[in-house]
Amino acid sequence: MAILDPYGDRFGRLLVAVAVLAVLAGVATAGAYAADPSTATPAPVAYDDAVELGLSSETDELMAGSARIPRAQVFYSQLQYVVGYNGVESFAASLDDGRTERQFGYPLVVYVETFDGGNPGVTDDGLFEAERSTDWVPADEATYVAESAAHSPAGETVVPFAERTNAELFAAEHGGRLLDWEAVRDRSFDVDSAATARSMAPARWAAADRRIADAEASAGDRHRGNRSTSAGGDALIVVGEDAPTIDAAAAAAPPNATVVVPAGTYEETVDVNESVVIAGDGARIRGDGNGSVITVRAPNVTLSGLSIDGVGNRTRDPEAAEEDGTWDTNIQLGYGHGDAGIRAIDAPGLLVDDVAIETNASGVLLREGSDAVLRDLRVDGSDDWRDGFMGVTGMESRVTVVDSRFEGGRDGVYLHRADGSVIRNSTFVGNRYGTHLMYTGDALIADNAFRNAEFGGITVMTRPSGNAIVGNDVRGSGAGIQASGTRSYVGYNTLADNGLGFSTSARGSLYERNVAVDNEVGAHATTVVPSSRVVANDFVGNEVHAEAGPGALRVWAVGDRGNHWEGASVGLHEPGERAYRPTSPVDAALHREIAAAALRESPAVVLLDRLRGTVPGARSGSVVDPSPAPKPHAPERIAAATDPDSEPVHPDWRRELDHTMNAHDRNATDGTRSRLSNVRTRGLVDVGGRR
Repeated sequence: MAILDPYGDRFGRLLVAVAVLAVLAGVATAGAYAADPSTATPAPVAYDDAVELGLSSETDELMAGSARIPRAQVFYSQLQYVVGYNGVESFAASLDDGRTERQFGYPLVVYVETFDGGNPGVTDDGLFEAERSTDWVPADEATYVAESAAHSPAGETVVPFAERTNAELFAAEHGGRLLDWEAVRDRSFDVDSAATARSMAPARWAAADRRIADAEASAGDRHRGNRSTSAGGDALIVVGEDAPTIDAAAAAAPPNATVVVPAGTYEETVDVNESVVIAGDGARIRGDGNGSVITVRAPNVTLSGLSIDGVGNRTRDPEAAEEDGTWDTNIQLGYGHGDAGIRAIDAPGLLVDDVAIETNASGVLLREGSDAVLRDLRVDGSDDWRDGFMGVTGMESRVTVVDSRFEGGRDGVYLHRADGSVIRNSTFVGNRYGTHLMYTGDALIADNAFRNAEFGGITVMTRPSGNAIVGNDVRGSGAGIQASGTRSYVGYNTLADNGLGFSTSARGSLYERNVAVDNEVGAHATTVVPSSRVVANDFVGNEVHAEAGPGALRVWAVGDRGNHWEGASVGLHEPGERAYRPTSPVDAALHREIAAAALRESPAVVLLDRLRGTVPGARSGSVVDPSPAPKPHAPERIAAATDPDSEPVHPDWRRELDHTMNAHDRNATDGTRSRLSNVRTRGLVDVGGRR
C-alpha cells in the first residue's frame, strides 16, 4: 500500500485546487475572513477589534500615561481574524519563523501605527511616548526609526512615521537610524521573549537564595545581640522576665533587639513597630477571633518559632473599595484589608521562618511593599475553600516562599502585582487554586507539589509577562497549569490525573518538556490566534491528548522536533514519519482503540486531514504535530507519574537549562546571547539549542 505524505507537494497542489472550490462554496457557513487583494484592499479596523499578539498592553504599569508601544495590524490570507501586534518588531520577527504562514497564510495587507503629529518622545525611563497616534498607513509606505533611545518594556522598539521628514526629526532628537519596511523585515531585534523567561529561571532561583541568605544574616546579626543597654531598652528581652506579654516586649524593644518567647500559649494580639526579631521556642499566640493576631508595621522584622491561631474571620473589607475604582484597585483594597495570622503593612524585609498558622482567613497578608521571605511556613485553612481565604495574600509586595505547606483554604498563595516573586519547594493540598497570580510578572513557580486542587494547581490570570513555571508536580486537580499573559515559560512540569493537564493560554510563550499523563485532557489550546511553541512534551494515557477551541490551525512542533503522543506511531509507516492530529477524531483514538489504526491509514481520512490543513473553515479548532517523536522525551518521569506511591517529581531542570542556554550561546551566529549573559535574546529556541 502506498503511503501518501500529508505534506507532499504533488498531492498538495491538487488538494489546494479542490480546497479553493470548497472555500468559495463554504465561506458563508465557515465564517472565515475572505478578501481578494486584486479587487478589494481591506481598510484598517479599530485596534480593539483585532486579536492581539506580541507584547501585552498590560505588560508593565510603566505603560500608563503617555507611554506607548507602536502597533501593527495584519490581514492574513487564511485567517478570518485581523491580527494586532503590540510592537511592530514582533510582527517582523514572525515573518521568518516558519510557522506563521503555515497557520495563518500569507499577509495580504499590513498597516502600522504612525506618530507624525503626536508629539513623540521618550520618557525618563526610556519608554517611547506620544500624545496620540495619527494614522494607520501601509507598512511599506512608512519610514521607521530603529536603535533610538525609545524602548518598550520588552526591549528595543521601532517607531513608524508616515513622512520621512518627521522620522528624521525624531532621530535627530532621540538618536537612531532610518529604515524602510524591507530593512525592518530583515532585521533582528533585541527584545525579550519566552526564551528570556526560560534563561532567567535559574537566575531567579539564585536570586531567591540570596534573599533568603540576606534575611538570615540580618536576623542572625540582631539575634546575636547581647543584653547591652541602649536607648529604649535591652537588646535581648525575654517575655515573662523582662515584659509580661509579647506585645509589651515588642513595644519596649529598641531597634534590632530580639524578643525571646518561651514555650507556652499567649492569648493576645501583637503589634510590631520596630525592626526586631521575635523568636519563639514552642510558643503559641492565640488571638480572640477578631482581627489579625500579629501586625507588623516596620522594616526588617523576623518572626520565627511560633504557632498562631484565633484569627478573625474577615476575608476582605468591602468598605475599603472605591465606589468608582477599577476592578484591579478594588480587589487590592478589599483583599488587602482582611484578617490574617500575620499582617504586614509597609514592612519590607520581613522574614517569617518556622511558623504555623491555623486560620479561616489569610495566613500571611502582605501589602504596600512588604517584600518578604516566608520559609518553613505552614498554613492550615478551612476544610471547604468557600469558608476560608488565602494561605499567603501578597498585594504589591514581592514574596519569596520556600519549603512551606498550605493545606485547605481558598488559595495557597495569592499574589497581586507582586512582580519578581518566587514560590518553590512547597506543597499545596486541597486548595481552590494552589498558586494564583494576578497582574504578576517575572515570577518563578518551581519544584512545588500540588494535590487535589478544586480548580487548578497553578493559575495565572490577567495579562502578566515573563513568568517561568518549571518543575512542578500537579495531580488530582481540576487543572494542572493555566497561565495567561505573554512570553511565559512552562517547562519540565509533571501533570497527572487532572481534569486538564495544561492550557496554552499565554501568548508568545514556550511549553516544553512537560509530561501529561492520565489526565482527562492532556492540553487545551485556548488562544484564538496561536503564537506559542509547544514542543518536546509527552502525552501518555490521557483520555484525550489535546483539545482546541475556535481559531487557526495550531502547529505544535519546532522544525523536526515535535511532541511524543502515545499512539501516534501506530500504523503502516515508520514511527515519527506521519503527522499526528490529536484533535482529529481518528488520531485521538489511536492510543485507545486498536481498530483506529486501520482507519487512520485509509485514503479518505488522509484526504480529509490534508483538507483540514489547507481550508481555513475546515481546520478551525485543530492541532497538528508534523514531527511526532516516536519515543518519550522523559520516560522516567512518565513512570513516576503513573506510580501512585511515587514522591513528587522534580527533574534537574536548572542543570538542563544551563546546558541548553550555554549551547545556544556557543552556537549563536548573529551575535545574540542569552539573558544569562546579561543580553536579551531574540525569538524562541528549541530545547536542543536550534532555532
